[in-house]
Amino acid sequence: MKKAIQYGIILLVGGLFLYFVFKDTNWTDLFQKMSSANLYWLALGVFISLISHWIRAYRATLLYDAMHFKISTTHSFYAVLIGYMMNYIIPRAGEVSRCAALSKTDDLPVEKSLGSVVTERIVDMFLLILVLGAIFLIQFDLISQFLKDTFENKKEIGQGNEFSWKFFLLIGLLAIAILLFSLRKKLAQSSLVIRLFKMVQGFGDGLLSIRHVKNPILFITLSVLIWIGYILMMYVCLFSLEATSHLNFVDCLTVFAIGTIGVVLPAPGAGAGTYHFFVMQSLLLYGVSKEDGIAYATMVHGIQMIVLLILGAIASIIVMGKQKSKINE
Repeated sequence: MKKAIQYGIILLVGGLFLYFVFKDTNWTDLFQKMSSANLYWLALGVFISLISHWIRAYRATLLYDAMHFKISTTHSFYAVLIGYMMNYIIPRAGEVSRCAALSKTDDLPVEKSLGSVVTERIVDMFLLILVLGAIFLIQFDLISQFLKDTFENKKEIGQGNEFSWKFFLLIGLLAIAILLFSLRKKLAQSSLVIRLFKMVQGFGDGLLSIRHVKNPILFITLSVLIWIGYILMMYVCLFSLEATSHLNFVDCLTVFAIGTIGVVLPAPGAGAGTYHFFVMQSLLLYGVSKEDGIAYATMVHGIQMIVLLILGAIASIIVMGKQKSKINE
């Protein structure tokens, strides 16, 4: 029942975002924009993303090795592809499916491989936070101006009572700080706060678990390369549409970071709806129309989904074949 409610909420979130993004869409115009796209750049983007997935699979073998399990990169890659495929079919099912695949091919206990997946997610989240922070610093003027234009009420309040958004932000933060300080004892006993502290502690423990890897520098390098690959994938795909081809690499960083938030949010189809919305909104910062932004997001998300569903299905067949061979032996 609990899982049904969770899936219902995820479907609702994704459905609302999809409705908001596509409610006024001229479908004929959208298909024309996508049909005019340069497929070479899209294919190159997919190729780069697959290299990133392979690096992810190779990085995982370092964690398996730390647990004294020798897993080939090929088998790990099959598991990664199956995990991505399942995320498109059942939200958040990819991790378990990935671990189940390795248990079939290499008898790696699911609970052990799940622990390694948690470590990977923690490292990836840490790097994503660093990327977001770097982007905010690089694009500070653009992002702050966007926030100002979005939240500032430009109408005069009375006569001569026009306050800046910075003043309201400062007052709001001060009020929150006072409230938190006055309720500090009650908050310390709150189950929500206790869970939050445990999450933070788990975050630190997960990062420290990298020390058990024989080559932590290689692990960190591979982690960075994964994200570089994902950014490059989005960057080369920008050249597929004339409306987005003028954006430079720094602009792409902002689009990538905001689009990644859409993937992280709970939604069916690995970010269907949420990814489209956030990418479209980020492209508006650079003068790309809503229609062109939707076309770009639909193409990038759609081609990734098609490729990973096909490759994931092929990987599933291979894994089942290997399991059958093991049983026959």
